[in-house]
Amino acid sequence: MIGTRAIRIGGRDWQVAGQAEDSFFAHAEAHATGMAEMAAVAAAVLPADGVALDIGANIGLSALALAPVVPRGRILAVEPSPRTHAALRETVAANGLGERVAVEAVALGAAPGVAEFHAAEHSAGAHLLDPATLGGESLPRVRVPVETVDALVARHGLARLDFMKVDVEGFETEVLDGAKATLARFRPVVFAEFNAWVLQCNRNANPRAVLEDWLARFPVTHALRGTAPPMRLDAANLLAFLHDHLVLRGCADELVMGFDEGWVSRWRPAA
Repeated sequence: MIGTRAIRIGGRDWQVAGQAEDSFFAHAEAHATGMAEMAAVAAAVLPADGVALDIGANIGLSALALAPVVPRGRILAVEPSPRTHAALRETVAANGLGERVAVEAVALGAAPGVAEFHAAEHSAGAHLLDPATLGGESLPRVRVPVETVDALVARHGLARLDFMKVDVEGFETEVLDGAKATLARFRPVVFAEFNAWVLQCNRNANPRAVLEDWLARFPVTHALRGTAPPMRLDAANLLAFLHDHLVLRGCADELVMGFDEGWVSRWRPAA
């Protein structure tokens, strides 16, 4: 059963929905602190009437963090897990955001279709299943529709897209593959999780190869480093970054990828 409780995100009081057995919902306050970095980048990118695409919206913490940044804009929140999607819809409704936040129950990938999805009890660990997923044969699964970003943007008739957040447990490259027309047309800033553990566990993917691919797609990439200025990534410091990512940072980094670095001068560290 889905319930709601109070949570504070970005200095504001909200209601977040979820199931009691979901540890992401149970520890939502801890996860909410991680939304501050995303919101700080979004604030440097988005005008008040801007449009944001929240891919891997989970139970809605990221949508709540983005909502104050675009008080006259739109957020399209995408979450394929049926159980988590229901909580996301409840979070949006409980905070009166239904007119500004559209919710979609699809996975985003490189091509349309249907795919198997790991229906994890811990909603943050839910992800599409790949033949290379470690232990995938024993994971509980459901089938979910898959759409591309390009098709989703066309279906919603978006005339602009300023910001994309992508957190899909190792399937970020497939999302980018299905967004080529959108990226070329709108040139949004992309805020993406880079996590070597999930890349290897869920995809059997080489993190170095993934990072090199992402750097080739975007003229400008930065890694966030707390209150320090964002760190520009390129071929010269890629291996040093990977060393710190794997050894010092527990495979947890947020990357900001785009087509210019104008946002950096407007960025302010998360409070």
